Amino acid sequence: MTDLLALVEPIRRLVPDAAVPGLHPLSRLMDAGAGPPADLVAELTRDIPSGVDAVLRGAAGTAAVQRLTAAGADATELLEVSAEVDTVAQDGAAAVNRAAVDILEIAEQCLRQILGSVVVAPLSPATPAAALQIACTHLARAQARLTALGTELEVLVNRVTAADARLPETPSVPAPPSTPAELSGSSGPSGPSGPSGPSGAGSSEPASPLPGTAEPVGDATVPGAPTPEAAAAVEAATSALGTPYVWGGTSPSTGVDCSGLTQWAYGQAGVDLPRTADQQAVGAQVSADQLAPGDLVVWDGHVAMVTGDGQMIEAGDPVQINPVRTENIGMGFLGFYRPTA
Repeated sequence: MTDLLALVEPIRRLVPDAAVPGLHPLSRLMDAGAGPPADLVAELTRDIPSGVDAVLRGAAGTAAVQRLTAAGADATELLEVSAEVDTVAQDGAAAVNRAAVDILEIAEQCLRQILGSVVVAPLSPATPAAALQIACTHLARAQARLTALGTELEVLVNRVTAADARLPETPSVPAPPSTPAELSGSSGPSGPSGPSGPSGAGSSEPASPLPGTAEPVGDATVPGAPTPEAAAAVEAATSALGTPYVWGGTSPSTGVDCSGLTQWAYGQAGVDLPRTADQQAVGAQVSADQLAPGDLVVWDGHVAMVTGDGQMIEAGDPVQINPVRTENIGMGFLGFYRPTA
């Protein structure tokens, strides 16, 4: 006996699930009290710059107002683009839903015609062939409707592409200084891979610490640290807690790996370390009962820094504090080292 449902199945598979229009990208912002887009644009392009101009004078005030005005203009463009994209999403959902309705109707017509042919001649040897012909005819109709839907969606994709071209360029974000030389304005080595030795020589006064960097070496207070440099390195490393793991990463602003973390932290203290884990077995080797904050725990493929009280900080994913150990997934343990000794 002919399986009528199997004959209709090819058409049923062509019916797409109904799409759901996307939410406006700024819906949550406006729901939180920013008001409709027009109010938000007015605040960004007029009210905020005017408020800054009223309280901040001189070159700094002028620069701030210019930046805020430019940012407001970019925000206005983003609002317009996001509104266009939201409209495209709704149009796309409507087009898909219309196509789904049409294809379901084609399927229903197909089923009715097949049932009609079976009722007329249920036992005729020609009935299965006639039913198959009916199914193929309606399948072609459904495929033609999907082709028409594809044309509609292509137009919508072109609208999204045009909107994307209007997006303002993403402003570059200056990377935070990674060594005391950069903080103090020294013309010496600017990266953690520069020559060893304290950075910042020649500057008249130390620069204020930036977010995510350690305090200047002289101000670091880590109980039990053998040297001010070791204390500063521990403070720098702990400021990076929660930083994502990035293979080859050397700065908390972009992510760190294990040796990148320790190299960066000691770089904040003016002490240069080699780049890879096994090469950081430098300075005096110490025993487990002599461990102090700032000492390095070194394997042939991993390195961590002792923070005190039997704990160490290491670049897992993310940077985290764990108990000091000598085992690390089968790596060869090289020992405990004190870079500042």
